[in-house]
Amino acid sequence: MFENKSNMDGLKSGLKGEKELKLEEEFNNFMYKVNEVSNIMKKLTSDDEREQEIGDLEAKKYLGEDNEKVLENINEEEIVLSVKSNKTVLNKNICRKESKDKTTMSQEAFMNEVSKDAERRYQDKMIRKEKMETFKKRATLAFRRGEYEKALTLYNKAIEQIKDCCFLYNNRALTCIHLKLYSKAKDDLTEWALRLNEDCLKSWLLLAKVHYLENNMEEFHKAIAEATERNPEDSNFIKDYVIQLQQTEKA
Repeated sequence: MFENKSNMDGLKSGLKGEKELKLEEEFNNFMYKVNEVSNIMKKLTSDDEREQEIGDLEAKKYLGEDNEKVLENINEEEIVLSVKSNKTVLNKNICRKESKDKTTMSQEAFMNEVSKDAERRYQDKMIRKEKMETFKKRATLAFRRGEYEKALTLYNKAIEQIKDCCFLYNNRALTCIHLKLYSKAKDDLTEWALRLNEDCLKSWLLLAKVHYLENNMEEFHKAIAEATERNPEDSNFIKDYVIQLQQTEKA
């Protein structure tokens, strides 16, 4: 029962930092894409034909096109490209007499595809998030029933959908602890959870527990010290956690 309380309190303590981390990551990803698209647009609008060609190649690469294309029809007004990799067809009226018009049409085609690509990525993320939530709920239920192997399988499937959720790695680590898979639990905590949120109280306490169960008292005390230093407002709770852990293991 105490362990459940520690899980909830640890999650609440790390929730704010996790949200801030996700917001910062999403903003950085957004700004990277903005800069990437902006650089491509500059090349597409350049007066230098070589720069335009480079911009066109970068635009195709950005949109996921590859070399597996078949030129189906060419005339003075239109080029039709069949893209085998994603089974989409791009119609580009780029063969204009005037270079300026050619560039303008290329910009429009590119920006339309960028918009469609962003929408596809968003929809894909929403679908993956829904699948993750389903696996997570089933894993939590299995864990509460003591079906730890089943819970581990379900947490694996949840993480396959969303790989940047600190909560999932913490819960999978706890599941591994119950299965005595201590090395795997440490990997989830140090290589994933604490990299996503280095201040997460739950992660540090679970790591301390793993070291305690392995009788590695030096690393145990280091983890407790880190947990306390990063979460000073929870120092009393951390002390109680240590006492409860020691009493439980002795019993």
